[in-house]
Formats: sequence, structure tokens, C-alpha cells
Amino acid sequence: MTDLSDLEGRRLVAVTAALFAHESDAPELLHVWLHLETTTVVVRDTADWALRITLDEPGESYVMDELGSRVDIVPAPAEVPFVRHVGERLVRVTKGFDAEDPAHWVEAEFVFETGRVIAEAFGGDLRLRRGLW
Repeated sequence: MTDLSDLEGRRLVAVTAALFAHESDAPELLHVWLHLETTTVVVRDTADWALRITLDEPGESYVMDELGSRVDIVPAPAEVPFVRHVGERLVRVTKGFDAEDPAHWVEAEFVFETGRVIAEAFGGDLRLRRGLW
């Protein structure tokens, strides 16, 4: 894991998404890569339902023929809340922990120059939402 304070002050230059699609179902967001000046991090949920932010680069799309599924690695669609902050500096990143298990990291708040994005690990899924001022 990276020290989140190392990300502060860097400009967000692009956002890449991993989208999981099963047969004809609508794609679901698996994780996102934030391309910041001089570094890239992935924001993802883990098998133990924790949030992780680590240094990483996006890989290639792939197909799981036996499951009728695929994972597409693509520029993040507009509905991914980070996209609206491309070109802005990341002012601050803070962690949020589970109230019942204070050692279990489940949330991060990304504060940009014009708004916030909340990333949550929720029951095995990554959820992203715009934060309120």
C-alpha cells in the first residue's frame, strides 16, 4: 500500500476503469486506476471486503470464455465520479474505517479542488460516489 499523503498535491490526468460484463448484463465497475502526475494507483475492493489503494498500472482486457464473462480495461466512463476532476489537483485523501472493526479500512475520501469522491468497499463491490461539501 502507498502512503496516501504521497498522492496529495498531484494533478489527476486520466482515469481508467476495469468493467466486468457477464453475458448480456450491464457492465459493473471492478476497480479504477487514477493516473496522477508521476504515478498511477488502483482503487479496489479486496476479497476480505476492505478498500485498497496501491501503486499499479492497468493491464489488458481479458475474456473468461468458460464463464461467458469479460473484463474490459477502458477509459473510465463519465459516470465514474473521478472523471469530473481530471485536470485538478488532489488536495487530500483520508481513510474511513468500519465502526465495528476500527482496523478494517472500508472507505477513502478524495478531496479535489472542486469536489470530493468517496470510494467504499461494500460487500465485495467497489462503490464510488460524489461527496457533499
